[in-house]
Amino acid sequence: MEVIRAGKGPMRIAVTGANGDYGKLLLPRLEADPAVESILVLDTKEPEGTRKVEFHRVDLTRYDAESELTDALTERPVDALFHLAFLFGPILNGPLAHELEVIGTMNVLTAAGRAKLPRLVVPSLTATYGARGNNPALLRENSPLFGCPHSRFVNDKVEVEGQVRAFRERHPDTHTLVLRFAPLLGRSLDNPATRLLTQAVVPTLLGFDPLWQAVHEDDAGRALHLALRAEVAGEFNIVGRGVLPLSGLIRQAGAQPLPLPGPLFRAALRALGVMGAGTLPVALLDYMHYSWVADGERAESALGFVPLHHVKDAAAALRRSQS
Repeated sequence: MEVIRAGKGPMRIAVTGANGDYGKLLLPRLEADPAVESILVLDTKEPEGTRKVEFHRVDLTRYDAESELTDALTERPVDALFHLAFLFGPILNGPLAHELEVIGTMNVLTAAGRAKLPRLVVPSLTATYGARGNNPALLRENSPLFGCPHSRFVNDKVEVEGQVRAFRERHPDTHTLVLRFAPLLGRSLDNPATRLLTQAVVPTLLGFDPLWQAVHEDDAGRALHLALRAEVAGEFNIVGRGVLPLSGLIRQAGAQPLPLPGPLFRAALRALGVMGAGTLPVALLDYMHYSWVADGERAESALGFVPLHHVKDAAAALRRSQS
């Protein structure tokens, strides 16, 4: 793991969602960063195997979360807050997921404003652009966020981005960055894309083979770490090198695509859900129908993020994790 050298003195970093996919990618890098003196984890569970962590139990869905966060962030100043408390596992309780992501983010942003934080980093998804037949060849950061009809998983992230944008306008002194990730693939991750691609046979939509991007988990961790010292703010597309048609991505992951007509395709996805496979929800059908390819140029030129892994490498790493 590379270490990004410090440009300033000892830093104190706060993190929500330390036990989630994003937190597991970022925390080891913060632990290895010699400029990071301590990590204030604001979560319901203390992460394991950490040396620098100061744990403060906070449940973002509780009525008193805002005051708990404010107290924790003002007791000792922090240099940056990574708000990473977002769900990627199978969502069995939609209202609770909404409480965590949308209401939880509202609590975090209110506390961040009161604490006058110097820096705030929030992850999002390139899926927030939506998969549509009239999408441009490359979706840039100023493209509208259409989301996905009937998908709370995606649309809650669109709502969160609106909250963060309003926060940035109200608090221009806080360096606010939003990292929009293409689907994350890797051994340690559990999200709709990894659950889809780890099936032996993956149903696809007959007559459609959209282009997909992906980010290797190592690149995703690097992007998060780079946001700690970036001199720029705003939104950034975080994508791996290259693209693959969905069928190629499936094969690269060691699975076999099974093209099905629409009604059978939906039935197959529902059957996988009933069997407990937890694969791609039927609500995300659009992403197997149309392409949504994001332009990573701004992340490279302004953030300094250059992906080391091609999309095929990310998929192949997922295949190796099954062997």
